[in-house]
Amino acid sequence: MSLLMKIYYHSPIFLQNAFTTMQGYIYKRQRFGSVYKQTLESLKNRDYSDERALRDYQNMRFRELVRYAKHNSDFYKEYYRGVNLSEINTVDDITKLPILPKETVRQNLEKMYAVSPKEGLESNTSGTTGTSMKFYKTYKDSQRRMAYLDYFKYQHGFVAIKMKRASFTSSKIVPPKQKAKVFWRDNLAIRQRIYSGYHCKGNDIKYFVDNLNLFRPESLDGYPSALYELARYIIDKNIKLTFRPIAVFPTAETLLPHYKEAIEKAFNCPVRDQYASSEGAPFITECKCGKLHYCVDTGVIEFMEDGEMVVTCFETHGTPLIRYEIGDRAFLSKEQNCQCGCKMPVVDRIEGRTLDFIQTKSHGKMTSIYLSLVSSDFNNSVKAMQFIQNDTESVDIYLVTDENYTRDMDKIILDKMNYNLGDDMEYRIHLVNELHKEKSGKCRLIINKVSK
Repeated sequence: MSLLMKIYYHSPIFLQNAFTTMQGYIYKRQRFGSVYKQTLESLKNRDYSDERALRDYQNMRFRELVRYAKHNSDFYKEYYRGVNLSEINTVDDITKLPILPKETVRQNLEKMYAVSPKEGLESNTSGTTGTSMKFYKTYKDSQRRMAYLDYFKYQHGFVAIKMKRASFTSSKIVPPKQKAKVFWRDNLAIRQRIYSGYHCKGNDIKYFVDNLNLFRPESLDGYPSALYELARYIIDKNIKLTFRPIAVFPTAETLLPHYKEAIEKAFNCPVRDQYASSEGAPFITECKCGKLHYCVDTGVIEFMEDGEMVVTCFETHGTPLIRYEIGDRAFLSKEQNCQCGCKMPVVDRIEGRTLDFIQTKSHGKMTSIYLSLVSSDFNNSVKAMQFIQNDTESVDIYLVTDENYTRDMDKIILDKMNYNLGDDMEYRIHLVNELHKEKSGKCRLIINKVSK
């Protein structure tokens, strides 16, 4: 644990709110600068009914990224050695470039960086097997992606920074030994109240509902699993809320149909889904007609026959990602006409994130999104991670590591597991050469042999 986190955890709650807001102002300067404002204004004026203009823009951004990557990234200089850039002019030429497997990224990540760590913003990400990788984004990329996200919300009536939002996240804002039933902290910099997704379970949900009725947010966002638990409680207890959000914007997990139905019923507002990724994937966003659109102005998605997505994201100048096998799945719709008038391709469904879970003794069900963050401190030394639960008392953790992993890192995992899942269970760590795979060849992050 860092010194700053130790100071935070040992401070009274009012100071923790102050620290959260101070960090919020730092993020605000990084993410909401002039590039953000210019991009947001440009998006508001873009004609999404002009398919040819959208494709011309996509081709232009694609050419720019490929040339930038080869000239600024040591990895791409070598990876594209046999590629004639003069032949790469449109998205139709993308198959002339090699596909980028996730394991290739993990092994060459530092060579892929096109900016120095001092010049970029760090972002850690984990995939379906828990593999941790550290990416860097440029400040411009970060602001442009934030503008795309906020434009998506703007289309549904929510104006970022000017309106109050409640966010259900995996941020460890609540100290492990805190006894007070205060599971939220305020980020006044952007009018945001952050709620701990770890604690939105069981009898403690009552405190979340009571606080939401006092805060009266104009939107909610975050993990669908936490929002669903909240919605079920509101419905089961027949609670009347004192506010009605403009919309709920789930993120990071797959939005299952029964999740959406319960959340819309509880909060009496639409739920608008979207897909992206922390390492960088083009956006897929839901329109007012309830259809998902692949945003061609944010990148290129190649939809393979089995639904696997190969992605190229335009806002990855810090760590360029071109034809990247991201590991998520989505399927294009057979019906490509949408009443909203947008000519961007319609996506039928996203199967991006698994909703397997660990059944804990004191924290209820914890989905993979909370566990995939466990390995973010390992500097890419963990190749893959898997959690297997055979009984309600323990969890076995299997790691595939490289030579940089040391057994001292076990303590990092155990500390995180005690926070994430509770300190009333046993956690056993095993170093292995390969993980258990399904008959399909897929490797799941969680295998739960207790709860079905």
